[in-house]
Amino acid sequence: QDQGKSSAPLSSLEARHKGEKGKRGESTEIFCASNMATIDSGIILMPLYALASWTAMLKLQPGSYEIYVAAIGWAWALLNTVLKGNFDLGVVTFAFVIAAYGIERRAGLTGGIKVFECIASVAVANNFALVIFLWKDLKVQLSSSKSPAWLNVFLVYCITFAVYWALVAARTYKRGESGYAVIY
Repeated sequence: QDQGKSSAPLSSLEARHKGEKGKRGESTEIFCASNMATIDSGIILMPLYALASWTAMLKLQPGSYEIYVAAIGWAWALLNTVLKGNFDLGVVTFAFVIAAYGIERRAGLTGGIKVFECIASVAVANNFALVIFLWKDLKVQLSSSKSPAWLNVFLVYCITFAVYWALVAARTYKRGESGYAVIY
């Protein structure tokens, strides 16, 4: 017998570490951190952002939350553009929403500002809808680097926000000069 080696069967962890056969004779693979599954942060952040945005829409007055939701979306689009090297149209469309609702905060709600807010909100809705319409090709492109779970979350996220920003535009259109939604 070799010096320093035991004839006792290896534990599962030792077998994985050494790449040898375990107690039951099954073949195991080398155990290391790089083989462990990781979770893309987007799979958690996308639903959280959607939940917070919808909660704001349902609980707060129109005109009071949109700039914050847009600011988060704009920052996220900017990070995607800078870190991934692919231009994210959200950098432009969310900037329009921030500008429109920012002007309202300074000047109050006027007919012209309301139109600007509606157009900006529809632009963001269309940006999300664009992903839905191009999904077949985007899914193929993204599937090489993203998990099926991430792809599903992303598609639902885009559908959710296309509807969300369309509703923001509709609610904004219904707002009276006082700033609150007019109920007929």
